[in-house]
Amino acid sequence: MHIAFAILAILALSLPAAASDEDLTAILEARCPDGQAANDYEFWEFIANNAVRTADAYAVERNPMATFVHADVDVVFQIGGEHAGGYLVKLLSTTPTGTAFAMLRPNFNFCADPSQLDDEREDLFTVVAAKLNGRPF
Repeated sequence: MHIAFAILAILALSLPAAASDEDLTAILEARCPDGQAANDYEFWEFIANNAVRTADAYAVERNPMATFVHADVDVVFQIGGEHAGGYLVKLLSTTPTGTAFAMLRPNFNFCADPSQLDDEREDLFTVVAAKLNGRPF
């Protein structure tokens, strides 16, 4: 019984504090207006392809067993954590070597039409997390 209480106490201390209503309001106000996020525009497919190439280049240097060439691309808005109030691009790829996962932070205004961006630029995204079979690299 005492062990259970000790575990609960440790868990409570390790959890981040809940955001205040003001913080949550500010975070939610950072969302793009409907239809104005980069992934709402036609040119997004080229920018998404840039994210895939960026993650693949990252993997080549750090874990060549991970590949993102055929990754599913999804956009997520962060409500909590280090990137709260921002958008991240999530890549998920199932390959013969396992499951590769990457999160990338856009280095451009995500609440705008991306058609003015050069999709060949290598600095459009920064990889903030990458894993192969659950192991970071």
